[in-house]
Amino acid sequence: MKNMKKWFVGLTSVAVLAALVFIPSMQAFTKSGDPIQKRAEMQELLDTMRAEIEANGATFTVGANPAMQYPIDQLCTLNPNLAPLDNYVMAPEALTTTEALPAAYTGYYTPIKNQASCGSCWAFGTCAQTETAILKNTGQTVDLSEQWLVSCNTSGWGCNGGWFAFDYHVNPGAALESCFPYTATDAPCISGCAFPYSIDGWAYVGASNSVPAIDSIKTAIYTYGGVAAAVYVSSYFQGYTSGVFNTCKKNARSVNHAIQLVGWDDAKGAWLLKNSWGTGWGENGFMWIRYGCDLVGYAACYAIY
Repeated sequence: MKNMKKWFVGLTSVAVLAALVFIPSMQAFTKSGDPIQKRAEMQELLDTMRAEIEANGATFTVGANPAMQYPIDQLCTLNPNLAPLDNYVMAPEALTTTEALPAAYTGYYTPIKNQASCGSCWAFGTCAQTETAILKNTGQTVDLSEQWLVSCNTSGWGCNGGWFAFDYHVNPGAALESCFPYTATDAPCISGCAFPYSIDGWAYVGASNSVPAIDSIKTAIYTYGGVAAAVYVSSYFQGYTSGVFNTCKKNARSVNHAIQLVGWDDAKGAWLLKNSWGTGWGENGFMWIRYGCDLVGYAACYAIY
């Protein structure tokens, strides 16, 4: 029995060491042009992550999913350094509610979308929150054009990076997907789209460079149906398939991906996160992520419709 315990401890140590060696290779793996090699390297990476997840007693699973065919730095290009002057940003409203916040709550959200190979998470996070504001206030589900933001913004943003683009949903407003369908490229801007929806303004829950208090984010979700926010994405996040994500980077200092938070569950101690990597990622496009993990909620903001 003692020898078996020593063998298990040794195996676990090897798995953890392997994780340190192979996890950073995610970028090289996803850029490989050989499909057979890519599958083999994906399986090796998943096996390594699963060994570390088991060794650490984590509460989520990983597996092959469509998002893993792309390098993280291709998918996740939200850049706080590109934050605009926020011409239309408003002072945060008093985020209070006369009701006690429930222990679990799911707000408002529109169908899951897929940004594919373009690093346009910033556009998807923006459209998701504007769509939520419209849905909560009118009961109408609309499909806004992320491609218009990618192609027609005058901030120099595109598939290589951007920030929350709510200013464009104030003026000139939001175009519909049917007018400018998504191409996952830096396609030329097309003229002639109408802008049938516009927001009155938008605001950060707290500051643009920090994570607000949990209760402040909850109150914003409860009031506005959801919040757009940022998070730090790792290989574990990219490979997530189910459960409560709780393998968090120690002392994370930067974010790289725009998402939407649309609910919470105190029993899980987690946010319900809506992503833009299609329904083949996570739990049909969603993730449960532990409060405070990987700077989730950074720069949380909402649109006012």
